Amino acid sequence: MRVPRFGFILVLVCSLVALTLAISAQSGVRALVINEYSNIRLVPAIGAEVLDTVEGGYVYDFVTARSADGQWIRVVYAGNEGWVNLAPLQLLEGDVEALPVADPRSIPYGGFESPRSGYLTNFSSVTVSAVTTAGLRIRSGPSRAYITIGNINRNEGIVLTGRFGGNSWYQVIYDGTLGWVAARYVTVLEGDINALPVDGIAAESPPLITDSGEDYIALLRLMLERLNLAQPSLDQMRASWTDAALTGRAQCSSYPPRPSDIAIAQPLLAANYVELEPIQRDFNDAMFNIRFAIDLFIEVCNQPGTANPVGQATAAGGLEAINLAERQFATLREKLNALIPSGEPGANECLLNYNGRTEVLPVVRIGQIYLDEFTDRKNVSGYCFDALQGQVLNFQALPVPSSTVALFVSVSPLDSPTDFLGLGQSTVYERTFIDNIEIPRVGRYVVIIANLGNEGVGRGQFAFRLQDKTFAPSIELLIWNSDNNSFAVTTDPEYLFDAGLGPAPAQPTPDDFMTPGGGVSPDTVCPSLAFTCNQLFSCDEAYACYDAGNFSLDADADGVPCENELLCTPR
Repeated sequence: MRVPRFGFILVLVCSLVALTLAISAQSGVRALVINEYSNIRLVPAIGAEVLDTVEGGYVYDFVTARSADGQWIRVVYAGNEGWVNLAPLQLLEGDVEALPVADPRSIPYGGFESPRSGYLTNFSSVTVSAVTTAGLRIRSGPSRAYITIGNINRNEGIVLTGRFGGNSWYQVIYDGTLGWVAARYVTVLEGDINALPVDGIAAESPPLITDSGEDYIALLRLMLERLNLAQPSLDQMRASWTDAALTGRAQCSSYPPRPSDIAIAQPLLAANYVELEPIQRDFNDAMFNIRFAIDLFIEVCNQPGTANPVGQATAAGGLEAINLAERQFATLREKLNALIPSGEPGANECLLNYNGRTEVLPVVRIGQIYLDEFTDRKNVSGYCFDALQGQVLNFQALPVPSSTVALFVSVSPLDSPTDFLGLGQSTVYERTFIDNIEIPRVGRYVVIIANLGNEGVGRGQFAFRLQDKTFAPSIELLIWNSDNNSFAVTTDPEYLFDAGLGPAPAQPTPDDFMTPGGGVSPDTVCPSLAFTCNQLFSCDEAYACYDAGNFSLDADADGVPCENELLCTPR
């Protein structure tokens, strides 16, 4: 069985919160820098690129959003968007929690319900005609932090539909895609930029790319397939530019297809940003290099004259782009093949995707006992189980007496492994117990069991079990049976008390063994729990059966069995 190998202090994925508020509306939040300085960063993360720094005493007056974890605020500074950590700030006005949630790495500008990027077929607003001065990326918001959702070639005519506050970014509609481009690479041809609406217009739908799928593994396979489809274009252009470099002339005939970029669906990118964003960036850079080589070759072939001469510098530029794309293709294939599982899960297996790793896990059934083992090389196990909405479960894990494992356990939905429904931890030799795990919806869930033992400690076997408490609220305790060296379950009150999961069992008193004549007979046993009072021969037997659980012998529930049959009398 393959097991996942990742840590368990997990960073929660940024929430995909729907935003309906107008972006440019004044938030009412003002914050003062009380430290020596404050960094304005590209994205809400420690270590992210610093765009600028302000000194202590500066007041952020234009605060427009917050991060999902509430630790960062989005500000407008010098006409650009940036993110500031709240630690060196003092709030002067407003409520940070009332700000809309945003994150340029995962949420389009304006949010998912009022996106200022995405798809648009019909619009009626002020527009401006312009042309690009370089190849441009269309982003999902007015900052380099937002993901790329499209591309525009150099010298392309475009239509501008909005602007960012400082006119540093323009909203553009191009081939049905609404997004944002850097203003410094755009030349206005006709119209008044300042007449465009600040923050732009809303798209009909957010930038969701259907052919990339909403499934992580399906996307990875799609990207690998797209590389294979683009390989013939790369190979043909390598041959064409190599021949041009050797002969000094271009052999102009048919040109290969121009491969296109890939845009990942925003929710999928949000859930796997750390793994997917670098791959998407490298993928689109590789495709750009192939398109550059093709376009440069076409430009050479369209020059006046018939000989199609090629200068050495031009040929070197074409070959350099192709060689770079080839290296990028090799690196991308290596990364994608490492992330794509080698096989599909079987009928009793499930696929766990997290943090760039994919693992095939076994499916376990509620109510059954399962045995596992940790070794020097294996310290994490994962299992899936199916559950119904409204079910209430408990989880127990117990090491065998000779084991030195200390267990940490998490229970969460399979499709959201950081959304914990239950967490449990124990020391060496101890039981791990998670009670009252409430299942929110029908689906498949995952149990991750990790060994927290220190070096030299933490080897051995353990058993675990899920119990359905929905209709049987009493705890069924997982125990080690030393008589036959196996695990079992019990509801014995003494075991529950010893495990700290039940009250102390009632202790017998001398009165419990009193016979009608006043003697004590502690050795009397119940001949059968199925016997009625008429089948018993003595009051001692009646009390023995009553104490063993046959409460039907006490019809009036006064603690005296078989008194109506005159076998016992009240004491």
